[in-house]
Amino acid sequence: MKKKLLASIIASMLSPAVYADSLPQIEVIGTSEQINQQQITQETIQSNSSSTSDVVNILKNSPSVSVNQAGPVSGFPVIRGIADHRLNVELDGMPLLASCPNHMNTPLSYTSPSQVDNVEIYPGITPVSVGGDSIGGSILVKTNEPFFAPTSEVVTKGEIGAYYRNNGDAKGGNVAVTTANDKFSLTYKGSKAMSGNYDAADDFKDFTTTTKSTSGTEFTSGTEGTTTDKDEVAGTAYESINHSLGFAYKGDDNLFQATITKQEMPYQQYPNQRMDMTQNDSTKLNLSFDQAMSWGDLKLQAYSEEVDHKMAFMDYKIQTQMPMDTESETKGVKASALVALDNKNDLNIGAELQTYTLDDYWVANPASPGMSPNTFWNINNGTRDRNALFAEWIKEVSPAWKTRLGARYELVNMNADEVQGYHDADTFTKGTVTMTTNEASEAAAFNASDRSVTDHNLNLTALASYKASDTFDMDMGFARQVRSPTLYERYTWSTWSMAAVMNNFVGDGNGYIGDINLEPETAYTLSTTLDWHAANQKDWSVQVMPYFSHIENYIDAELVKSYGDFGVYQYVNESARIYGLDVAANTKLAENEFGDWKAKAKVNYARGINLETDDNLYNIMPLNATVAVMQQLNRWNNSVELVLVSDKTEVSENRNELKTAGYSLVNMKTSYTLKNLRIDFGIDNLFNHSYDLPTGGVYTGEGKTMSITGIPQLAVPGAGRTFYAGLNLKF
Repeated sequence: MKKKLLASIIASMLSPAVYADSLPQIEVIGTSEQINQQQITQETIQSNSSSTSDVVNILKNSPSVSVNQAGPVSGFPVIRGIADHRLNVELDGMPLLASCPNHMNTPLSYTSPSQVDNVEIYPGITPVSVGGDSIGGSILVKTNEPFFAPTSEVVTKGEIGAYYRNNGDAKGGNVAVTTANDKFSLTYKGSKAMSGNYDAADDFKDFTTTTKSTSGTEFTSGTEGTTTDKDEVAGTAYESINHSLGFAYKGDDNLFQATITKQEMPYQQYPNQRMDMTQNDSTKLNLSFDQAMSWGDLKLQAYSEEVDHKMAFMDYKIQTQMPMDTESETKGVKASALVALDNKNDLNIGAELQTYTLDDYWVANPASPGMSPNTFWNINNGTRDRNALFAEWIKEVSPAWKTRLGARYELVNMNADEVQGYHDADTFTKGTVTMTTNEASEAAAFNASDRSVTDHNLNLTALASYKASDTFDMDMGFARQVRSPTLYERYTWSTWSMAAVMNNFVGDGNGYIGDINLEPETAYTLSTTLDWHAANQKDWSVQVMPYFSHIENYIDAELVKSYGDFGVYQYVNESARIYGLDVAANTKLAENEFGDWKAKAKVNYARGINLETDDNLYNIMPLNATVAVMQQLNRWNNSVELVLVSDKTEVSENRNELKTAGYSLVNMKTSYTLKNLRIDFGIDNLFNHSYDLPTGGVYTGEGKTMSITGIPQLAVPGAGRTFYAGLNLKF
């Protein structure tokens, strides 16, 4: 069935190429002037900013990106089956880390769609000059492109926008103001977004939950006594506030930028985690300097980030409060020089330093014997410091051939201080029941171990592009890419189910503990992009992108304790293989009195296998396709989109991953532009189709979520029919 679906979709996308001579222009989304690079333009970002508050959802416009939905504004981007911390994700050049045992504050959760200027995506292979410490590619989000006025002029410009979505009563607004002359530029950007829980298309559960006051909490955002509906997806409410102030100075041959950003997130609930975010405050400072030299270009950057993150139970997670705090500090410096050796050879060399410190502790709750008398230290003074050197040779072999060869060495030092549990013994008494946690003995074993680890990681990349003719290009690449484990993968230590389920990146309801002796993941990746297109690069294109990765020391998980549908797992090194195919196509359909008509489509297929257990890797998106027809008529832009997703049957048996049924969705949107005013209106899931998110994990949005055996095996459902409207005014 999957092969027939894939063949029919590819055939339908290839057929318009026959009529290339009569097709008008369209934008080609795919490879760019850079080898192995895809781009998301500002126009694409703006056209989707009313329908989502999560930047990651907009990245799905790339042929190689999907989303593992976590929090409503904190989805995990996935490139070809590889997600989250396995990717190099940078925000304005800052490769930040998630400071949360559930990865609730990933790098892209710190900005809103209205603040993003453009996105660069390197699928599968990251050039060594772009970044390291990843095995699946890179996503570079840029928010601070400076504006300068013409010579002798002073220009003040800006924009203001707002949107509303009926499903969940979601609403938000944004403002941006820039004052600039030809040398100086000052920009402020601000946004606020908030929503209640969204509704699924149908009742997906046979129970409801009523909110009530819980011991020691101040985080309940709803009203006591409120009861969920059976179609209500609890754990999908949020509020997020982002501010950014940027300064830029442009000299005759240099550019200096300084940006300070601040996020206040009062809460973000999670439908697939046992706890919710009840605060996330972040402050970032980013400085950069670019200098044009007689021999090439020099780039310098320094950045810092401080995060204060808290978790607890909100609204419909009915538990005695278990406050959890995470504090982190990141500092980094980058330096690179692009040296023009001659008119056909460039050398890019550079260095990168990053220090990262993390404290993850759970303050005692005296009202609960299970969470007292001590503070539980999940990670105490964890450190993860990276030092990198790279060199990259870029050569134009001939007018048809370009190559990019690079090497990157990374020294990663990690350590953590001693830990403790809530209790000073392996058992505690709750009422008349004695419970065994093994906290004291496991903490003692951890504290007695040698926790200092040093990794020596070598990345090698070879990329090439070949222009065979005016209508066919090809990119190809091979890479050895290495990623060291995170602090949470190495230093979480308690097998007690209540503590272990707090450490979970993937939302599957299981608990996880680390292993100090984990080896870095090493991926050997081969990928190709075959690009057929019109001679003018605009009328039509078809891109076929096969890829293959063999990963040594892939960090999977091994069952330690079983509790029926769920369990406690320990991270282990095993071998894995990921392979698949991306297909993207664009074409002009017609140009007549009814407007300009275009179409675009993409297909993704990924397969991930653990070679030692012969099990499927967890959270691999099934075969899926998106086809859209677009019309432009005067000031109107309209589109109809069809989303097709196959059954998910290739699941991880080891982690009791849920199977999901296939589905199809129809989305519609329209926009009207009048001078500086843009109005958007759309309907997602037009026919109110009921479906489950294939990579959404297990529904833990309500009830006694801390009971490892008390959660039903439900997949997180997608949103039902959603109407949205937005406007944006530029001045």
